[in-house]
Amino acid sequence: MSSADLINMPVVDRLRDCMEQAIAYAAAIADNAQDNGKPLPAELVASFQADCHKLIVHLTTATTINEIHHLPVGS
Repeated sequence: MSSADLINMPVVDRLRDCMEQAIAYAAAIADNAQDNGKPLPAELVASFQADCHKLIVHLTTATTINEIHHLPVGS
């Protein structure tokens, strides 16, 4: 594992935890909507969809970074 991997692991673990919580919250929202017979506003769903897209863009960026190894000055 590279030092970059080690630096990101706590953040990745935190994101994984947040995603698991977000999925549980979304399931609860769906359950509540079914119980109440009231749909969630489409605009709110679109807002969450845009947030998810931003998340994927950032993660995709993280997967496409090329490591640049600089030679010491004077080499």
